[in-house]
Amino acid sequence: MVRAPTYDGRGMKKGAWSKEEDDKLRAYILKYGHWNWAQLPKSGKSCRLRWMNYLRPNIKHGNYTKEEEDTIIKTRQQHGNKIMK
Repeated sequence: MVRAPTYDGRGMKKGAWSKEEDDKLRAYILKYGHWNWAQLPKSGKSCRLRWMNYLRPNIKHGNYTKEEEDTIIKTRQQHGNKIMK
């Protein structure tokens, strides 16, 4: 069961993104670019994060290749969990 969307004080929809919203955001950015996130229908931060983390065409979705997995394991063995600067 899906929860009904809620709206903030400005009338903007909050919560999970629907396929229709993803399609609208993708079409808008491909047509106009992404130079001003504040002008988009949802909050600018939410739109920016959705684009950067999920919708960009060059983002790889799916499992790691064997080579990628080996590189991750090797790097972690060398450096552990410490943050690299």
